[in-house]
Amino acid sequence: MNQPLVMWSLGPLDTRMLVTVGDEIVMKGRLSRAPSHPRAVQWMMEAIALWEGVPVRGVVSARGSDATYARAFWDAVGMDHGGALYSLDLAGREPPRGPVLSDLLPDVSGYDDLACAAVHASLGGSAR
Repeated sequence: MNQPLVMWSLGPLDTRMLVTVGDEIVMKGRLSRAPSHPRAVQWMMEAIALWEGVPVRGVVSARGSDATYARAFWDAVGMDHGGALYSLDLAGREPPRGPVLSDLLPDVSGYDDLACAAVHASLGGSAR
């Protein structure tokens, strides 16, 4: 089985997430700007890992040129960048947009940029 990849995109008003397994988008989400519980990100990543039965790789990126709003996300995550069930890396910025994955959830739009970032990360693109 392919390793799931969770792309977190931090914005000034919301946090978007996109989960891919192989070349397919399997989950999309639009959440509030920052988690309200310090372990929310950890538990979300662990839940996906437990569901899929393999460790999950997460990549966090910020939208826009001013990424100071991402601090609330990192304050909630703290120094927890993973464990046995997941890893969490920081990407500089999302790569340019472009549809490149098979979308199993086509009715939920607005995630093309994360799909492109997921492919970039899975191909070994710079995650820092």
